[in-house]
Amino acid sequence: MTDVAERDIADRLVYRRAVEAAIWGMAAVNFEVMRSVMAPDRKIEFLYWSKLLDWRNQTLTPNPDLIYYMAFMDPGRDGPIVVDIPPATDEHVLNGSLCNIWQVPLEDVGKFGADAGNGARYLILPPGFDGAVPEGYLVLPSDTNQTYALLRSVLPEATQQALDSGLEYCRGIRIYPLAAADNPPETPRRDLFGELVDTRIPYTLEFWKALDRVVQAEPWLPRDRAFAEMLATIGIERGTPFEPDPRRVELLEEAVREAHASIREIYRNDPPFYDGRHWFFPAGRDFTEGQSHNFADGEVYPYTDRAVVYHMAFIGLKRLGVGQFYLVNLRDAHGEILRSDRTYRLRVPAGVPVSQYWSVTMYDGEDHTLIRGNATYSVSSQQPGLRVNEDGSVDVYLGPTAIPGMEANCVGTGESETFELMFRFYGVGPGVLNKQWQLDDPVVVDAAGHTFTR
Repeated sequence: MTDVAERDIADRLVYRRAVEAAIWGMAAVNFEVMRSVMAPDRKIEFLYWSKLLDWRNQTLTPNPDLIYYMAFMDPGRDGPIVVDIPPATDEHVLNGSLCNIWQVPLEDVGKFGADAGNGARYLILPPGFDGAVPEGYLVLPSDTNQTYALLRSVLPEATQQALDSGLEYCRGIRIYPLAAADNPPETPRRDLFGELVDTRIPYTLEFWKALDRVVQAEPWLPRDRAFAEMLATIGIERGTPFEPDPRRVELLEEAVREAHASIREIYRNDPPFYDGRHWFFPAGRDFTEGQSHNFADGEVYPYTDRAVVYHMAFIGLKRLGVGQFYLVNLRDAHGEILRSDRTYRLRVPAGVPVSQYWSVTMYDGEDHTLIRGNATYSVSSQQPGLRVNEDGSVDVYLGPTAIPGMEANCVGTGESETFELMFRFYGVGPGVLNKQWQLDDPVVVDAAGHTFTR
């Protein structure tokens, strides 16, 4: 065998393993990119947005209709950590989750979480913790050193008063080490509203640098040990500097691009939630069930489904379909990808089965973010001035210009080329999952909002 052939085989081995490792590592890279951008010094603090999100929040498919509170925690470094959630009030409801770096939920918190809106002190334990645990805590063992919280202040109405009330409630949430529980300190808070926060996943060498940081900081889980060998093959190994040469960089960047393309292909062809329509939830049953118990049944480990979800979103829910549920659509009623130079009407039937609110949000079809430069991002059941049809349905218009007289029902496509939609159900009623209530696909309309035949 010639030296050229041997080098080719070696390169192909690196490339093959890198593609699979990128798919496997997507959720952790998603976490690490967020942490490195929002909490680079790794200290405990609340990150929040004091107003509803705008396009400068370039996280993956964020919700622009509520308040976000986030915190990155490291119980592996700091020891057990308390997340102190106050009881809900008549004016305020919290929906949230605490997750490990793989976006697996340790627990949901708030009205639809373990405390059922009564408030609780959650105690996150680091991997292998065998110390004494005091009474009075909801105990959450973590299998990763680092964890994070995403807490959503759900507004009862879209008013400044409701927003201020939500922020006031969130000031009562505290995070601190268990060692400080006798005299808990105030949790530092940092307002990110107005700042550009770009946590899009990079499909370049930066992806592998983020994954290397995870490998250096975290224990290997038993189910992932085969990937330790894969990563060692491509140059990522615990205790070893990640210093790929130019040829290795070329291979790794090509591999992560292929991994991304493969995930997008699955995403664009996910099976529909409703027969004959194009709305879908971007993961299968094995993933959604496995998330609820950290894939503990030992039968299936759907890391490809995990990659599909976490290349376009973040945070996991332990009780998916109770507090929240989501459907995504990339296509119109004819099965064509949603184009930003066209105008569409999405008719939301009356009686959406929710106890909180519903919304439909538009994202850039290329990178799953709020469209840069836009001023409108969603239409919700709480929208001021929302026009409702006589039968209780709501027409939402999506396109380059607003429909005259229907501005409150319109979302602009801005500078995007394609777009995608996410329909959110908050306070999920039984009619959602049993499909007694169903969404139609968007249909193409003219600039005045009138449908036409092809």
